[in-house]
Amino acid sequence: MGQRSQIYVRYNKQLVIANYYQWNYGERMISRARYGLDYLTYYLKNGFCWAFTTKHTGDYEKIRRYFDVNFDYKDIVISSDLFKEWEEEKNSFENWTINDWVFEADNNDGRLFIDITFNEETNEYTLKYCFTNCKNQNPLTPRQYMDWDYPGWKTSEYIEEDIKKATEDNLEFIEKNFTLMTQEELEDYLNTDYTPKEREEK
Repeated sequence: MGQRSQIYVRYNKQLVIANYYQWNYGERMISRARYGLDYLTYYLKNGFCWAFTTKHTGDYEKIRRYFDVNFDYKDIVISSDLFKEWEEEKNSFENWTINDWVFEADNNDGRLFIDITFNEETNEYTLKYCFTNCKNQNPLTPRQYMDWDYPGWKTSEYIEEDIKKATEDNLEFIEKNFTLMTQEELEDYLNTDYTPKEREEK
């Protein structure tokens, strides 16, 4: 069946990343969230807004692939791009919208939503996140996500002690450094029209 999940990044109301994973869950999702959020912060602090809006030197793909890396397990899971899959399959799903395809993808282990607002004149930004269950019902904190997706993870014999410690560090880091989305913000995220727009060639 797999451990299917998705990670999304939205930039100024435009969905720019929609990664689909066959094997990503629990502490692995938390790890990807921690390091992915930190990496996005680097781009935003340095004003590299073009990485989200253009095909400039492959940075968009680099950001997308950064979420594939697990820095705690020191491995990688190759995600598929839901945008590309939509372009290939949309003619077979005439009653679907891209939102249906992206946000109703097969899911066992919840989702990560990341929302960026960036003022390109002042270089000021906000970066928010939330986790959800399979149904996108409510924003979950990292700890709520872990308790939902992997109850008893702290005493599980299937997680090594060093990974448990890394996970606790990751939970603390996310909670301390990033802002959780509200219910209203999550609903706006899900209900915005994401009909594809051409990314600029620069």
